Amino acid sequence: MQLSLKFVTGLLLASSAAFAAQDDIEVNLHRRNLFINAGNQLNVDAFTKHLVKVNNKYKGALENFKRNMGHDHPLLSILLNSIKRDGQGSLSLTDVQDELLWSGDVTFGGQTFGMDFDTGSADSLANPGAYNPKKSSTAKNTWSTFSASYGDGTQARGLVYTDNFEIAGLKAKDVAIGHSFTKFIEDQEPAQGIAGMAFPSIQTFPKKYKPFFESLKEQKAVKSGVFQFTLKAGQGSTLTLGGIDSSKYKGDITYVDVDPSQGFWLTDAKVNGQSIKAIIDSGSTVITGPTAQVRSIVQKINGMSAFNQDGTLMYTYDCNATPNVTISVGGTGFKLSKSQLSFGRTNGQCVLPIVGQDGLPMNAWIVGDTFFQSVSIIFDTDKNRMGFATQA
Repeated sequence: MQLSLKFVTGLLLASSAAFAAQDDIEVNLHRRNLFINAGNQLNVDAFTKHLVKVNNKYKGALENFKRNMGHDHPLLSILLNSIKRDGQGSLSLTDVQDELLWSGDVTFGGQTFGMDFDTGSADSLANPGAYNPKKSSTAKNTWSTFSASYGDGTQARGLVYTDNFEIAGLKAKDVAIGHSFTKFIEDQEPAQGIAGMAFPSIQTFPKKYKPFFESLKEQKAVKSGVFQFTLKAGQGSTLTLGGIDSSKYKGDITYVDVDPSQGFWLTDAKVNGQSIKAIIDSGSTVITGPTAQVRSIVQKINGMSAFNQDGTLMYTYDCNATPNVTISVGGTGFKLSKSQLSFGRTNGQCVLPIVGQDGLPMNAWIVGDTFFQSVSIIFDTDKNRMGFATQA
């Protein structure tokens, strides 16, 4: 049976009765973007602090890769020792709320809470209070510790448990969950954790404790090892688990191979014809690349004005003029629309959601929500590939 998670803006409305009544199960999810206020003004400072957090996630993933695989990641260039921290950990915990969230309900040990689905990490972590193993008769303490630090000064630190797991009616036993003793996501209901969907080679947990989707796959809770993101700015966004929903795209699917040993959903791509390495990351808000590469591409687009915010290269443009940006994967180009290319406003100008940063841990681009909203993306763990198609 093919099961879907339906993303909508607003409160969670699903009930247990819905699971019994429907074949394709859809759960209402919560989406917020607190970078941009009601007047479409971008909080540039909060946004750049968020980018530090995202980049630090990759530093931790590369450290995990070396520990798990015994050697440095092939794309490693430099570690994030040069990332600017305002007072080394002085950033407020509330900065976590400035992220764009794609979250929905999961259940561990009979306890239901919201988690952000992240193709850029591989572990499931929960805030203290969201999951309490003492309240579960099926929880098992592995006595393995974990620690994950973020660039805004927050840290998830605690013990790995295994417990019965459920998502949209799909069930698996002994799925790993990191019970954090420290709050790493500030109060932002319903999101109280992170559900990683990358490959095990970058996970923080010991190797035998697989990411949740791998557990669903191994226990044959899903029909296939495929999941599909179709994210939209408004209503109608979906995460489909165990198959492909053909109603979410039009035309053909372009597939590219992925090397699971590298941990990330990584592929060759092009931005306006310039070749890049792209990590497809649902846990990132915009598109971030090495500063020199971003400058080389964006300075060729008419009407761009550059500025620097806390070491991040950003661009603005006249909101009446839509930039020309095409991202190509597997030889197929996907042109970004006007709405996808406007990430709020500052000083009366639209902000381009393509930014440059030095100190990235790899010479690769982190391709997030901006691109997700133009395509339906299929993540195939059976055939180790990704598929891209224009959204219906």
